[in-house]
Amino acid sequence: MASSDPTYVGQVASVAGGVVRVRLRRDLPTTLVLVEGESYRVGQIGGFFRVPVGYTQLYAVCSQVGADAVPPSTAAELAVLERDPAKDEGLAGYRWMTIVLFGESTGGRFERGVGQYPTVGDEVHFVTSGDLSIIYGRAPFAGGLTVGNVASTSGIPASLDLDRFVSRHCAIVGSTGAGKSNLVSVILEALASAEYPSARVLVIDPHGEYAGVASGRSTVFRVTPGEGEQPLVVPFWALPFDELLSITFGGMSPTNEAAIRDMVQDMKRAAAVHLENPPQAAAVTADSPVPFSMRQLWFDLDDFERRTFRTVGGQRVPTQVEQAGDPQALISNVYPIHAPGAKEPFKNPSPRGISKQLELARSRLTDARYAFLFEPKGGYAPDVAGNVDADIDGLVASWVGHDKPITILDVSELPSDVASDVVGLLLRIVYDTLFWAGSLEISGKAQPLLIIVDEAHRFLPEGGDSSCHRILTRVAKEGRKYGVGLTVVTQRPSEIDVTVLSQCGTMIALRTTNPGDRSRVAAAFPDDLGGLVDLLPSLRTGEGLFVGEAMFVPSRVRVRLTQSPEGGAEPKVSTQWETDPRPDAQFYGQALRNWRQQVKE
Repeated sequence: MASSDPTYVGQVASVAGGVVRVRLRRDLPTTLVLVEGESYRVGQIGGFFRVPVGYTQLYAVCSQVGADAVPPSTAAELAVLERDPAKDEGLAGYRWMTIVLFGESTGGRFERGVGQYPTVGDEVHFVTSGDLSIIYGRAPFAGGLTVGNVASTSGIPASLDLDRFVSRHCAIVGSTGAGKSNLVSVILEALASAEYPSARVLVIDPHGEYAGVASGRSTVFRVTPGEGEQPLVVPFWALPFDELLSITFGGMSPTNEAAIRDMVQDMKRAAAVHLENPPQAAAVTADSPVPFSMRQLWFDLDDFERRTFRTVGGQRVPTQVEQAGDPQALISNVYPIHAPGAKEPFKNPSPRGISKQLELARSRLTDARYAFLFEPKGGYAPDVAGNVDADIDGLVASWVGHDKPITILDVSELPSDVASDVVGLLLRIVYDTLFWAGSLEISGKAQPLLIIVDEAHRFLPEGGDSSCHRILTRVAKEGRKYGVGLTVVTQRPSEIDVTVLSQCGTMIALRTTNPGDRSRVAAAFPDDLGGLVDLLPSLRTGEGLFVGEAMFVPSRVRVRLTQSPEGGAEPKVSTQWETDPRPDAQFYGQALRNWRQQVKE
C-alpha cells in the first residue's frame, strides 16, 4: 500500500504536457529518508522521481519546489484528489513540486520519452538505487563517451552518446572558470584513445590552451610553430572575393570593386590552366579557390594609377616606362612625372582613386603577421603567373587527413582584425572539400568530422555576417546530412547566434551566473527543462547539467579532471607571488623583441 511505501512522496495534482505538478505529503521529511540502508534527499532540484502508471514506470526530474502562501482548504483543493483513508492523513496540499517527464520503463527496460501521461491522483515516488540502475542501465554503453560521474549517484558513470553528440551538434556554456576547458580536454582525451583509431576532430583554439591535450595523439598547427608543431598556412587565393578584398584593400566603391573582381576572375582563369586538373574556364569565378598572384594584381592596379600620357596624332597614349618595376618585390613602374597645367606629360585622366587602398594592400603584403596568408609556406604561394607547387587537397590532407585523431588549429597568433575571416576560410576549405567528396572514403559520411569551436561568441556573434559566421551557420543547419558535427564552446551564450544555438541537440551548461546568459540557455534547453537553469549559479566547478540528444537522461554531472595540466589551467597566484623569485627585468626587452618579430619564445 502506498502509505507503507517509504518512497511515496505525494500525488499528481495537474499535468501540462510533460510538466507535472505534485502535491506532497504533510509528513514528508525534509531531510534524509532511509530506505533499505541507503539515505535519500527528497525534493532536491534535479532529483529523479517515479510515477507508476499501470505496468509502466514514468520517470521525471524535479525542476521546482515550493509551498503555497496559505494552506488550501481540504474541501477546495484536496477534494479533486483521490481520497484514501489509509493515506489521507499523509496529504497536506500546500507543499508542492514541479517535475518534468523524460522517460519510461516497462519490464525493467528504460526508454527515452513517454508514451503515456499520468492523471490527477497518481502516486509519485522518489527513485532508489534500483530505479537508477534501470535508468542508467546503458552506461557505459557501446559508442559512449564517458566524461565523469552522475552527481546524484554513487559511482554511476556519465556517458555521452557519441553518435548523437557529433551528428546532432552540441553547445557547452558556462562562466569563466566553470570548467569548460577541462570538459573539452576530457572529451578530446576520450576521442584520442585507442578506442577510436579513426576519429577525426578539428579544434579551433583561439587561446592556444589545447596543444598539450592528448599529446602524441594530436597534431598542432600554429603560425609560428614550436617543436613538434606544424606551420599554419592559409592561402589567400582560397578566400571568397569579398573577404579577400576587405582584408587586402579595405573599402572600395562599387565601381572599383566590380573592376577588380573582373581582373581577379581573368587572372584566375589564366592561372587555372596550369593546375593539375584544370576546371573549365566558364566555371571559374572571382570566388573560385584558384591560385593567382596578389602581387601582380597590386602591381597592375598601382601601374594604372601612376601612368602619365602624351598626345600622339590627336590621341592620348601612355608614356614609356622610365624604370621598370618588379611585381614580386612590390616595386612600382616609374613614368615621366606629369607636368603642371596643360603641359605634357599629362596625369591619368580617369584614375580609380585608390591610392590609399593600394598603400594598405602593400603594407599587408609585406607585414610579417600576414605572411601565413599572403606568403604561405609549403608551396602554396603563387608566382606572378599564378603557378603553385601545392594545392588545397594537400592542405586539407595535412589538417584532417593525417594518422592522428585530433587536429588543433591554434589561431591565437592571428591578427585580431582578420581572425574571424581566416577561421571562416579554414572551416570553409575543410567543409567544402568533404561536401564535394561525395561518396569517397574521405567524405564526412564515410569518416565523420567533429568541429569544436572554442570562444564561439567571437566567431558567431548575434547578427554577424562574417565568412566564419556564414560557414558555421551552414554547418549547424546542414552538417548532419554530410557527416560534419559542430560543438560550440562559449562563456557568453547571450551573445552567440540564436540560430546556431537552436540547432544544438545537446546542451551542456556549467556554472552560469549572468541572468541574460541563463535566459538564453533556458530558451535552448530541450524537453521543457528550462526551469533547471536556476541551478546554474550554484553548480560546483567542473559540474554541469547535461541535457538533450547525447545524454539520454537529463543529469547533473561531475566532470573528471583532464590528464593535461595545461588544459585551461589558471596561474597559481598565491604560490607564484609567495615563493617564486621576481624575474629579471631584462626579460621585458626580450618580450619586446618577440613582439616586434612576431615570435614567441
